[in-house]
Amino acid sequence: MGGLNAGQRSFYLENGYLLLEDVLPRADLQPLIDEIDEVIDQHACQAYAEGRLSDLFEDEPFDRRLACIREAMDDASFGREVMEKRHKTAGMFQVVTHPAILDIVESVIGPEILAHPQFNCQAKMPHEARSQIPWHQDLSFLEREAEQTFMVNFWIPLVDATVDNGCLEVISGSHRAGLKPHGDVPGYPNAGIVVGYVPEGERLSCPVRKGGVVLFQHKTAHRSFPNRTDRIRWSLDIRYSDPALPTGRAEVPGFIARSRAHPESVAKSHLDWLKSMEGIDDER
Repeated sequence: MGGLNAGQRSFYLENGYLLLEDVLPRADLQPLIDEIDEVIDQHACQAYAEGRLSDLFEDEPFDRRLACIREAMDDASFGREVMEKRHKTAGMFQVVTHPAILDIVESVIGPEILAHPQFNCQAKMPHEARSQIPWHQDLSFLEREAEQTFMVNFWIPLVDATVDNGCLEVISGSHRAGLKPHGDVPGYPNAGIVVGYVPEGERLSCPVRKGGVVLFQHKTAHRSFPNRTDRIRWSLDIRYSDPALPTGRAEVPGFIARSRAHPESVAKSHLDWLKSMEGIDDER
């Protein structure tokens, strides 16, 4: 799409979020989806061989299969390692380094772009309390040294995201309110902004079709709706920053996704990504 136009960039900087449809061709997400499905299949085949599962549910679609397996096994923990695994794969690398994504980042922070070490592939399961996320700011999960680092955060659905299946909700302008105290939040299994400190501002739902993205900043307050459907809401969280600035995760490297000053430093494939991670535990 050639990056953000002046109006989009101004909106993003002023409001702390921006919803964009049709950024990525759906076909460009399929290699990653196939990789995730392959991991699910491996776990399902193992459970089948052990007699813990009587049906592999191979004909179920991507947004149903894992839920069907868990229901058949009556095991809410099955596949959790699939959902929480950091997929440093060819398919993930293709998404993280997609030219349309990097063009957007460049239009905000310039051509020196680090793919940030913190990223997630998430599955919000149907009617699952565990995946309900309260208001929070992504900066709270990083070291405070990154507070002044401008990060371009992307939320990318791998299926159409709706209010019913748990799309994002943001507070417009909340990125200007500073980092709020985070801790236990009554009624939620996950930490978030402490009651009484949630920023003021208009609360906006961000439904977006597969191929679209939601941009926000690392101090933008956001949460996700519960998944009230019988299908899984799969999504990615990825972010980018200037490689010269603190990431808030100094112990884990990111990789250079684009650079005009040092093009030789740009990672060529997921193998470069994996090589940079040798000896480092990033499963946390």
